[in-house]
Amino acid sequence: MIFSFKHLQLEHPKGKFCIKAKDGDYIFKVLSRLKDVSQQKASELRQSGGKSLRAHTIDWSSTSEKDGFSHLNEQLQSVTPYQFQFSANEYGRIHGFFIENVFYAIWLDPGHELYP
Repeated sequence: MIFSFKHLQLEHPKGKFCIKAKDGDYIFKVLSRLKDVSQQKASELRQSGGKSLRAHTIDWSSTSEKDGFSHLNEQLQSVTPYQFQFSANEYGRIHGFFIENVFYAIWLDPGHELYP
């Protein structure tokens, strides 16, 4: 599994999904977790639901972002969105989508703001 930050939105218009105020320990833990997760197969994460990661698709109608990844082009908006947790609620979640074995990170969500 490969991570891409090509579409990462660091500044959300509603002030959500911000890691700017997080300390170096948070960033270290997140990067360490991403490194660990990158050892898995993307297909396994998508098919099994990634139980330890609580990985699953995102149902936009149940979120605080009903329009989904509306800042992306139409083609990317149509790709199935996924999320998984960094650790047991302490470091939040990452939201994005897969294209083949690449997970495109869109939002880092340390405050669990996507699902109110």
